[in-house]
Amino acid sequence: MTDKAMINRVVHVLYSGLGGHGAVMFGMLDAGFFAEAEHLVLLTGVEPPLPDYVSRLDQRKMAWRYVPKQPGRGYVAFYRALRRAIFETDPDLVFVHGLATIPSVVWNRSRAVVLVRETEPQSTKSIKDWGSLAVAHTSVDAIVHLTEDAAQTAAAKLRLLHRPGKVHIIGNGLDIDYFSPASGWPDRLLAGPQIRLGMVARLQPNKDHQTLIAAFDGLCAERPWVDARLEIAGDGTTRPALEAEVARRGLQDRVTFHGTLSAEGVRDLLRSLDIYVHSSFGETMSNSIMQAMAVGLPVIAGAVSGVTNMVTSDVGLLYPSRDVSSLRSEIVDLLDNPDEARRLGAAARKRALTQYDAKLTARAYEELTEKLVREKAGN
Repeated sequence: MTDKAMINRVVHVLYSGLGGHGAVMFGMLDAGFFAEAEHLVLLTGVEPPLPDYVSRLDQRKMAWRYVPKQPGRGYVAFYRALRRAIFETDPDLVFVHGLATIPSVVWNRSRAVVLVRETEPQSTKSIKDWGSLAVAHTSVDAIVHLTEDAAQTAAAKLRLLHRPGKVHIIGNGLDIDYFSPASGWPDRLLAGPQIRLGMVARLQPNKDHQTLIAAFDGLCAERPWVDARLEIAGDGTTRPALEAEVARRGLQDRVTFHGTLSAEGVRDLLRSLDIYVHSSFGETMSNSIMQAMAVGLPVIAGAVSGVTNMVTSDVGLLYPSRDVSSLRSEIVDLLDNPDEARRLGAAARKRALTQYDAKLTARAYEELTEKLVREKAGN
């Protein structure tokens, strides 16, 4: 059991824009992560804090600050400002979500335990990301990977810079009571006059929305009598190109770009879908797939690293990455077999209940923190 009295002040360092980090942090907080401690959330980045983050923090009466970064410049000043904000409250635990802010926690001379949650897909890490991870191995108390595969890949890449004693594996979790099936599930899946497919993700190059749109276009052409709709939630740099592609294909009446949604908006959108499709070039442990599984949706996803460990044949379908024809075929198979879609959705919900509960994640981080605090104190 964790001695929670050891932890009085926790500082979270979180990207201010849309991403999976926020979903995981809020899921852990809702699950009671060091509930008796004082929490300060530092939202950092070039984007202003998401209104949803601000609203949820204010509802919890939880302290937060925005530490802005100027795009493409002012790195030293930014890291110094963030470092002051992190350590000025004399925290017991500094929980860093991601690699971007590692320079602010190196050479930690405080008594605080510094824990880094490393989530960037191995396939999309930049040279800077790998450098930050190497620095983390020499500077922080613990590095948490989401999967064993991610940890092994990092070890092979970093070689002599890797510190295996600092590495731990803790998967993501979410509030499985909040992300729960809609009324009438699973009978309502593929039972209505309209078929709704959807994907929730940042609109950025490592997400393969182009393949999804092309496969959806093929579905509409192959089965013009099906009233199919594609719901895309998220925002980012590729949105103008994706909107232009939808217009070029004449799909404006069938494809909706919802932009950035609140947690409630994401949940409600997922509950309205019949099938969840995740087209990506690589993940670590997708929060969107977890959320879709938690609401009981059958999942179709690209067979890429960080997805195949989540989407197996008993809960969903996989297709070769970038293969438009295969993705269209998998969608058609579920349309033709609604009972199978409902079976997969029920199995997905069951897996979420047993493996993706934020309570399990919160307890694992608490136990790790207690161990680190004792080791730092020499006990």
